[in-house]
Amino acid sequence: MDRRGRTSLLAVGATGGVLTLAAFAFFGSRAGLSAAAGAALAAGNLWAWARIVAALLPEGQGGAKSQSRAAWVLVATLKVLAWVALAWLLMRHGLVEPAPMLVGLLSLPIGIAIGSLVSDRSIAEDP
Repeated sequence: MDRRGRTSLLAVGATGGVLTLAAFAFFGSRAGLSAAAGAALAAGNLWAWARIVAALLPEGQGGAKSQSRAAWVLVATLKVLAWVALAWLLMRHGLVEPAPMLVGLLSLPIGIAIGSLVSDRSIAEDP
């Protein structure tokens, strides 16, 4: 993962932490734990997508020709289904409350936006 990806992942984690602390402070421990679960799902989702996209973008032309796009589409589809299934299972079994978990999931778009704003946009020069 490159520097901008790490910055976004750290921003998602920090945003999730702030939202979790706010849920604990204003709505209690159950809401705080639900927000923490949502934030963890958001951070895990971003990490997995970054790994998938990095694998889809090979360095050389030979690597681009040799990889199977269908396999990566399958991996991405399975990742989305697993993410939705995990969120559903957490709510179905009453381990989390839906609204606070949604607040935790909001750390994904907020963190990506913050990470995009504060990331280093300079272009590295080739030697």
